[in-house]
Amino acid sequence: MSVMVIDRQVVHYEVFGHGRPVLFLHGWLGSWRYWYPTIEVVSDHFRTYSFDFWGFGDSRRQQQTPESIQNYSNQVIRFIDELGIDRVTLVGHSMGGMVALKTAINHPKRINRVAAVGAPIDGDSLSWLLKLTDRPFFADAFVTVPWLRSTLFRFFLGRTNDPAVHEVIADSLKSSGTTLRRSVSSMWRTDLRPELQRLQVPALIVQGGRDDIVHPNQADLFDDVTSAEVVVMPESRHFPFLDEADVFNDLLLRFLKQEQQRSAPRVKLQQTSVVS
Repeated sequence: MSVMVIDRQVVHYEVFGHGRPVLFLHGWLGSWRYWYPTIEVVSDHFRTYSFDFWGFGDSRRQQQTPESIQNYSNQVIRFIDELGIDRVTLVGHSMGGMVALKTAINHPKRINRVAAVGAPIDGDSLSWLLKLTDRPFFADAFVTVPWLRSTLFRFFLGRTNDPAVHEVIADSLKSSGTTLRRSVSSMWRTDLRPELQRLQVPALIVQGGRDDIVHPNQADLFDDVTSAEVVVMPESRHFPFLDEADVFNDLLLRFLKQEQQRSAPRVKLQQTSVVS
């Protein structure tokens, strides 16, 4: 376990492997930990980093830095600044995917390429289950009744072969009601659609065809984004890297190993299975 202090706030992070840097970003209610099965594969070829967003896992925030997509994007840049990394590739899931795309759009000189998995582009595409925690009553209930949060997160995860899934569930219990509410509120009210045409770096967009947390139609929003390769995994729900790990790992490694280029081929797997 490694920690650094950024803007007087503790950031927990992990590092594995050697090679070009790849930074993994987790989603709402999670921590770096659930990326670990993917990191084990990718770190054979790249130097992988992953941290907990402020307020999640073992990272701590100060009151003056409220949880928001913009502040988490700032955390990404401050994190690579502290490590002396000039350019990095981002791999983000769900809320982390939204942060990854926003960072890539606004900092194209710092981001080599970006992969977004199950990411909401229009925050209104989120499931009503997540939107409930925008209300203090439900956010506080998540904190005061831990089994409710762990049960919900276990439902989100679905089937997984990760033998340490109990650690993933345990990390989901560490964030406060304020963190849960503010982060969902920011995600819900963020709409990246007007910004997608400014996405310059190569992008891989992966969407589960059976995603019940973020509407699968978010993949369609990249139809006119020439730098984006869109892949729909029809058998996956919200965690394609756990639902179909071998398929996802092959897809991600191929993308990461591609040379820098400004456009990428568009691939849609069994597009007819996408829910519209």
